[in-house]
Amino acid sequence: MSTSTTTTWHTIREASLISGLPESTLRYYEQIGIIDPIARDPSSGHRAYSDADLEALSTISCLAATGMPLEAMRAYLKNRFDGPEGARRQMELLDAQALRLAAKAESIRMQQAYVSFKTLYWRAIAEGRERDAEQLLEDNRDIVEKVKRLQVGSKDGQ
Repeated sequence: MSTSTTTTWHTIREASLISGLPESTLRYYEQIGIIDPIARDPSSGHRAYSDADLEALSTISCLAATGMPLEAMRAYLKNRFDGPEGARRQMELLDAQALRLAAKAESIRMQQAYVSFKTLYWRAIAEGRERDAEQLLEDNRDIVEKVKRLQVGSKDGQ
């Protein structure tokens, strides 16, 4: 008696629910080659996702959640099957993403520092302590400049 493996097929709605990615994102990722072309149901023409497709979508969903750029995601998915050399490239991609996330975390820390300093400034104004408020401005000029640079950097796409 032989055993055969049966493929379970899933609709795009099921793939979306399982992966956490919106249906529109699944279509887009397929269109731009992040996801390999998805099989189609011969009778309806609707996408039919296999269990293997869902495994790839799980990886893609996690990468997307880290904010990894699409080109890096595409490379990451390709590297999975390239043995030790692919593993080295994976580490490079993940190291680059870790650096992007560290820069983003630093940016958020600067934004938090700015909000905290401005809260203290306005509290001093509200309490009639203008001299203290002016001193806060003087003492925190570096935070103001860093936050301004963050804004300029985000407009430049950096």
